[in-house]
Amino acid sequence: MNPLRRLLVPVLAVAVSLGCQDASSPPVDGRAFGSRVSAWLPDSTAAVTHEYYSGFGDSTNLVIADSYTWAVTWARLYASLRPRPLLPPVDFRTERVVLVALGGRSSGGYDIRIDSVVRFQRGGITYVTATSPGNRCVTTQALTQPVEVIRLPQGLEPMAFQRQAVVRDCS
Repeated sequence: MNPLRRLLVPVLAVAVSLGCQDASSPPVDGRAFGSRVSAWLPDSTAAVTHEYYSGFGDSTNLVIADSYTWAVTWARLYASLRPRPLLPPVDFRTERVVLVALGGRSSGGYDIRIDSVVRFQRGGITYVTATSPGNRCVTTQALTQPVEVIRLPQGLEPMAFQRQAVVRDCS
C-alpha cells in the first residue's frame, strides 16, 4: 500500500469521527447539570424571526445579552436584504435573545427550530431540532441558510445546545 495512503486513511477516519461529535453538547438528559429545575417552551410571543435565507452560512448557536451584539447579529442575519427589517427592541435587563442557525444547505427542505429551554441546577440546555428532507421530498433548488431567533426571560440562558437531527418523510 502506498505510504501516503496508509497515513491518509487513519487521518480521514479521525477527522470524520471528530466532525460527527459536538463537544459542547451535554447528554440529552442533562445529567451533567444536575436535577431539572424548570422547562420553558417558546410560544408565539417568544418568536423574533424565522428565516430560510440568512447571512449565517455556518452552523451557529448564540445567546445574545446586549444591544450592540444584537444589532451586529441582526445586520448579519439580513446582510443581503435591502431594505433590512427594523431591529426589534429587546429589553436586555429582563430578557435574552437566542439564535440557532443550521448553516448553508444546497437546497430547500431544511429547517431548524428551538423546541425548549430546560434549566438545571448547574446550567441550562436549549433543545433544537434540525430537519432535513427525505429522499422522496421535492425541494427548491436554491441555497438556504435556515435560522430561528427567539427571546426568552433572563435567567433561562442556556449554557449548552443539544441538537437533534430529523429526516422528514415525504412519501
